[in-house]
Amino acid sequence: MSTAQTETRHSQQDMDKTMWPPPRSREVALFTDLTLYAETLALAQEHGTVTMASLQGQLKQRMQKMRLVWRQSKRTVGRLMRELRNFGWLQPRRKGQERVSTAPHVITPEGQRALNIARKDGREFRRLLTIKMHEIYVIPGWFVNRLWLINPEGQGEIVIPAPLSAWRSSSRHWDDHEWDTDLRHQTLKVAHNVQRVNPTAFPVADKDWLAAVQEAWERLSTLNPRRPPGRKAVSYSPRSRLSLAMREASVKLLFNLVPYEYKQPDFPGERPPIYLRTFMAWCPRLEALEWIFYTDRHPQINGRLLFPTSVFRFTAPTSRFEQVREIIHPNGASLWLHQPEWDEIRTPFVQTLIEVHRRISKSSGSLYVSLLDVRDEVCRQLRLSSSCFDHLLEQTMRELPSEDFPWSIAAETDVREDQSGGAGQMRRPVYLQNVPHSLIALARPS
Repeated sequence: MSTAQTETRHSQQDMDKTMWPPPRSREVALFTDLTLYAETLALAQEHGTVTMASLQGQLKQRMQKMRLVWRQSKRTVGRLMRELRNFGWLQPRRKGQERVSTAPHVITPEGQRALNIARKDGREFRRLLTIKMHEIYVIPGWFVNRLWLINPEGQGEIVIPAPLSAWRSSSRHWDDHEWDTDLRHQTLKVAHNVQRVNPTAFPVADKDWLAAVQEAWERLSTLNPRRPPGRKAVSYSPRSRLSLAMREASVKLLFNLVPYEYKQPDFPGERPPIYLRTFMAWCPRLEALEWIFYTDRHPQINGRLLFPTSVFRFTAPTSRFEQVREIIHPNGASLWLHQPEWDEIRTPFVQTLIEVHRRISKSSGSLYVSLLDVRDEVCRQLRLSSSCFDHLLEQTMRELPSEDFPWSIAAETDVREDQSGGAGQMRRPVYLQNVPHSLIALARPS
């Protein structure tokens, strides 16, 4: 992009940018399993009251992405109850006894209405959560708008970089935290790789990127090591520390009070809207609510790739977008979620699905390939949410083979080794008829 184009783009954006209202709360809970809300309300209705202690024993075991969670932590339960109080769905049974840690809580009339919606229509309940979260925190609308501000030419697609897979680094003693030439080289190489794949997804100047990563590295180097009692020698992985420094630097550069390369803030107050910890919590929350899509497993990019599946507009074609009238941009535009109707998306969806599967199958040498990898790329190309992909894939499996697409399609629930351990546990599966699936095959009769 030329300097003139950049100046023109930013000039127009400065005219459009306006300040978001102050949030009612900055204390967002960090858990990401949104099914906890409805289950807690159901327990409050069934038992009359709930407490932190009772919820820890009563909340069911659940799969969170590919990982089994046996029991919710005390911290999670406390934040869950506090958030439900902020929503107005739970309240202390007695005034004067309001400590979240000990007070019995009862479901409110508004909470009962929310529970009724959750039992009747999961999609409508997600929309209600969407409205409540934006009403309390403002972050959801601001976050989506910030993505569009960062990369308007690329439909809001951005990357939070991570060290390249090919980089090998030996462990270091904890006191050896020099910011050396190799670290600088790797930091620049990562950014240049992202910009090679997508020139607009990481619009940060080299000098700013280097300075921000070095600052984060040096801050992390001042922390005390975690070690068993009595153990003296402590080492660390430069790769892990650099990865964390890059994430911290990226969030600071791209999601601060003032958008990168701007002079005026778009969020009120003196504290950054989000930090790395809250950024990592908001991503899966906003994905579940169908505001964004993200993946940490892009084949050409190391790091997290994310993009909005929603946009603020004054009007949009209703065959492709669903309006959420209650969520308004400061300029008066409302939120529209990309929710294309089947007749509108059928041909591009099936064509993209076939092509992405063909490419991955050819690369892997296997007919059955990771459905999660296929899902990620189809969603990226068509700007779909994960839930929307699930729905469209179910529809595709009902129709194929067809006259225009004479392909057989099959999805399997088998979980391969690379999907069940490590980072693979944190990937959202594809849900077909509410059953998680992870493999897909497509074949055309010979």
